[in-house]
Order: sequence, then C-alpha cells, then structure tokens
Amino acid sequence: MTLHQDAQRGQEAAQVLDNAAYVEAMARLRTEVVEAWKACPVRDKEGQLLLLQLAKLTDKFESILSGMVEGGKFALRQIELDEMRNENAARKFVRRVL
Repeated sequence: MTLHQDAQRGQEAAQVLDNAAYVEAMARLRTEVVEAWKACPVRDKEGQLLLLQLAKLTDKFESILSGMVEGGKFALRQIELDEMRNENAARKFVRRVL
C-alpha cells in the first residue's frame, strides 16, 4: 500500500470514529455487553468467556480504527517530508524567506 493510500485510509477511519451514530452504537454495544456479563450466572463459564471475548473484540475493533488514523497521519507527514526534500533550491529559499 502506498503512502497516499495509507493517508486516505486514515482519513476515512477518522470520519468513522467521529461519526455520531458510530460513537453511539459503540457505547450501546459496550453497555449491553457489560449488562449481559453482569446478568450471566456465575456457573455459566462458557457464557462469561464469550461475553469477555465480545468485550475484548469491541476494544480491539476501536483500537484498529485508531491505529489506522495514526498510520494515516504518519503517512501524511511522510508525504509532506518527501515533498519538502524534493523541492528545488529556489523554492526552498522562497519558503524560508516567507
């Protein structure tokens, strides 16, 4: 994947994380998982394990999206650095003076 594709993917992931519907859905999911976990009988080891896995999966999903945002920011900075390094001498002089 190219730096431009990484940057684009990061921007798209940021839009998802900033979306009000997504934020509300994730909050509801967390709340419902915790409520189901509390309601799960202590003897139901399999049920508790499945709910724990669901809670971890929820966190992992958000961390992957956050990682994509950070990766996109990094790719964007790399693109900017590459563009600065490829400037000709006249442009560098003008950029520094202004």
